[in-house]
Amino acid sequence: MKKIFSILFAVAVSTGLFASQGMVITQTYIDASNSQAKITVTWYISQTQCKLEMAYADGKVNSTTYFIPDAASASLLTYSDGAAPGAGQKNYFTIPVQNIKGNADVSRVNVTHTGETKTLGGILCEKVIIKTNRSTTEMWLTKDFKPDFYKFSPYFQSSIELLGLNQDGLQGVPLESVTKDNGGVVISSYTFVSARNAELSTGDFTVPAEFKSAEGITK
Repeated sequence: MKKIFSILFAVAVSTGLFASQGMVITQTYIDASNSQAKITVTWYISQTQCKLEMAYADGKVNSTTYFIPDAASASLLTYSDGAAPGAGQKNYFTIPVQNIKGNADVSRVNVTHTGETKTLGGILCEKVIIKTNRSTTEMWLTKDFKPDFYKFSPYFQSSIELLGLNQDGLQGVPLESVTKDNGGVVISSYTFVSARNAELSTGDFTVPAEFKSAEGITK
């Protein structure tokens, strides 16, 4: 019996059956500088890990790209669905955190809790306002689901939402947000589509085995 239990335990670990409770959140994203594009983002978020799936279409390009923060290498891993060019090897790319650019000109970050709440998809959220030298962002932050999402700000440096969360070490995930410049013009927005609880395993935050590192190719 002890031997059987040991075998079952080993199989469970190797297949990722010991999953952690997390959430899968889908939003539509609008960038005012590219308003013709249709962009849908889906976040896979556990207490300490995340993966971003971005579906993009603009009439010329139709792609789905994934982004996985990898703390072990301090890098962002990224790969895209679809056949490899020329039916060749599928590759993923590794971007060191120090090479990720974004929001370099943003300063004077101030975060305000309004105390105002509303429910999105059955999830209670609080309205949080982020003001910087260049913009104001109003976002609805989950109150009951409180992962350490803010820790991923270095990997997604163009996100004002994550910048604000990281500023104050706020737990939670923004389900909706609108960012306006100092003239009140909308720069970007995330609109809530859906959210569901999910058991997320290590495999959900790992590059699929059929993808090989492009590091040697790009050097």
